[in-house]
Amino acid sequence: MRSLLVMLFLVPVLLLAQSLEISADRESAIYKVNETATLSLLVKDAQGAVAKEGKLTVELNNFGPLKISNQVFDLADANPVRVSGTLKVPGFMLCEAKAHVDGKNATTYFGAAYSPEQIKPGSKRPVDFDQFWDAAVRKLDAQVPADPKIERFPQYCTDKYESFKVSFATFGNKRVYGFLCVPKGKGKFPVLVNVPGAGPGYANPQTTWAEQGFISFVMNVHPFEPAANKKEQKKLYEEQDVRLREIYGVRYCQSGARSREEYFFYPIILGINRAVNWLSERGDIDKSRFLYMGSSQGGGFGLYLCGLNRNFTKGVIHVPALTDLMGYKEERWSGWPKLIESVPSEDKKSAEKLAPYFDGAHFAYRIKCPVRLSVGFIDRTCPPAAVYAGYNSLTVKDRDIMNVVNMPHAVYPELRKKLDEAWLKQ
Repeated sequence: MRSLLVMLFLVPVLLLAQSLEISADRESAIYKVNETATLSLLVKDAQGAVAKEGKLTVELNNFGPLKISNQVFDLADANPVRVSGTLKVPGFMLCEAKAHVDGKNATTYFGAAYSPEQIKPGSKRPVDFDQFWDAAVRKLDAQVPADPKIERFPQYCTDKYESFKVSFATFGNKRVYGFLCVPKGKGKFPVLVNVPGAGPGYANPQTTWAEQGFISFVMNVHPFEPAANKKEQKKLYEEQDVRLREIYGVRYCQSGARSREEYFFYPIILGINRAVNWLSERGDIDKSRFLYMGSSQGGGFGLYLCGLNRNFTKGVIHVPALTDLMGYKEERWSGWPKLIESVPSEDKKSAEKLAPYFDGAHFAYRIKCPVRLSVGFIDRTCPPAAVYAGYNSLTVKDRDIMNVVNMPHAVYPELRKKLDEAWLKQ
């Protein structure tokens, strides 16, 4: 099942005083393989009138190395400009338009889908995928005590909820860290679990859901204790990346790709999974409303956790990263963090071996709870083909994906209302 969130199908980008708009000949911007998509590009001047002078460069590609066309137009000859293109295999076509008007430049994008329901991951699901991860969960429990540490966080406690710092042990003498907010009063309370997007992570509890009567449980991916504020948190994050670059030559999300157990996310996935299990054993939770919501890196972890952990009853997964990690094999951009493309040449072979075990698409196959995904057709960080590779790997019947034609790497408020607020809380 696929839903189209109708928002703004004209994509305006301000050129300080001018604007560039792109639209398709089909509102959904979804086509079948070999069908032709025709795009209309309109450039307006500072007064909002159709520009009579300037240049417009338009490139069509496949969100990858395939160049479909590259043309330069004189706006004195035609405005709007129309370009057409197609794909011969399932995927997404990306239009990159660059306008030069009145001495000012701007770039904007438009995406069209081609048989997206047929997009498959760039790697096959390892035959021992389930065995590997199920054994890793058991091994952690057998060899490393969870050692939960729960510390009340007074400055984030109110008359509505109590807040706590939490941490749990995982492999490599590391810990995973996060925050717990529990509404006051008698349970049972619904639960919302979240992992943040890429970057420094949280330095304090996320209280919005707690204010609405939910237990809020957020877990960072970084194995260091959260700092006192965002500025210090960012400093710790940057210092970690410096250390990891010295060892591996890459940032945290690509580090340790020399083996499955050395990869950065291996102990983190397992540590957060056991943290979720600890949460599920509390006596004040409503096990029938055990929810996950995350975007980007947090969306990728939604696939990880909902696939690995049977406590979840619903999941909202926005623009997920960590999917289609070997998309480049299909001559398209791989999903964030473009693991194989980023590691040093001497680590590429080992990275290719471990990548399928950390591909969210292969975790998606395990998910049993209802899920909703969102995808932006002009997302160049988590490319739409990578998102669809994850979505198409789902086997659960209660699933849906929201297509947003003009959305880059973001989550628009309309999506938050429709999925986070309406569907997830239902």
